[in-house]
Amino acid sequence: MPATVIFDTNFLLVPIRFGVDVFAEAERVLNQLVDPAVTPGVLRELEQLRQGAAPGFERELDFALSLASRCRVIGHDLLEGETVDDSLVRLASAGGYVVATTDSELKKKLRRSGVKVLILRQRRYLQLVG
Repeated sequence: MPATVIFDTNFLLVPIRFGVDVFAEAERVLNQLVDPAVTPGVLRELEQLRQGAAPGFERELDFALSLASRCRVIGHDLLEGETVDDSLVRLASAGGYVVATTDSELKKKLRRSGVKVLILRQRRYLQLVG
C-alpha cells in the first residue's frame, strides 16, 4: 500500500528551483510507492501567490500547480480560524500521513505532533525526519 505524502505549498517549488524530482525522491526515501497529495488550502495558496506575481515567479507557480494536478486532493476546507499549516498538522496526525515541507515553523509543529516530515537536504535530496 502506498504511503500518502502531503506536499506543502513551498515544497512544490523545490523541483523547479533545485532540479529535484520530489515524487521519485519521496519513493526512494520511504522505500515504497507514494500517493502524492495536496490540500485545498495548498491549492488556494498557490493560486493566491500567482495573483500579481512577477513573470519569473509566475512560471514557477505554474509549474508547482502542474505538479499539484498530479496529486490527490485530500481533506476539506479550513476549519474556522485554522491556517493552512494548522490543517496540514491536523490531517497528517489524524491520517498518519507524511508531510513534505521546507517551512521550519511547520516542521516544528509537525514534529511536536509526532508527524514524519520529508525535508530537502543540501538542495539535492530528500530526508525523512521523525
